[in-house]
Amino acid sequence: MALAITDAMCGPTHDLDGDLIDGARAHFTDPELAELVLVAGQANLNNRVGNAAKQLINLPGD
Repeated sequence: MALAITDAMCGPTHDLDGDLIDGARAHFTDPELAELVLVAGQANLNNRVGNAAKQLINLPGD
């Protein structure tokens, strides 16, 4: 369940599947679910920033 939420958060998050969230609530308390969303979001942000930084380092003409 945690991986499904994390995977869903790698795409557009404005409309996460309600069944996914309801299923997660069967396994996690609200504070646990909030922490899962925050940690998954931070990991996603770190990956995106890391990818962008690699692209900036390899700019043509350097």
